[in-house]
Amino acid sequence: MNNVLETMFFSETFGPGEPDDSPSLEARVAFSGEKSGSVAVRISLASARCLAASFLGESEDLLEDAQIAQVVCELANMLCGSIVTQIESRGCFDLGAPQLLPDPAQSEIAGAELRQSFSVEHGTLTVSLTFF
Repeated sequence: MNNVLETMFFSETFGPGEPDDSPSLEARVAFSGEKSGSVAVRISLASARCLAASFLGESEDLLEDAQIAQVVCELANMLCGSIVTQIESRGCFDLGAPQLLPDPAQSEIAGAELRQSFSVEHGTLTVSLTFF
């Protein structure tokens, strides 16, 4: 996870974090292969804005909501790829298209089999893994 954040977003985690009720964005990527499931990423809006600015090389003030959402989807895609290759380094996986979840009620985070939250700049990043 840190490798993805450092390499692609010029950021890092600051240790374990606690999910909070601040405004956030959540994206999910399904995968299939020897094992199938999904990876979901929830990130506080302030953190998402900061990561998007770093990823796109733009000022936070100039970012549109759609750009931030696209970067959160790309973050979910990158983390899913990183996680599934760690699960089975020799297997082949198909990753689905990242989906932004518009409704917190659709969240997979709470019911995930594996879930970890991290403190990041301006908030919290939670990553979950669910197997089907």
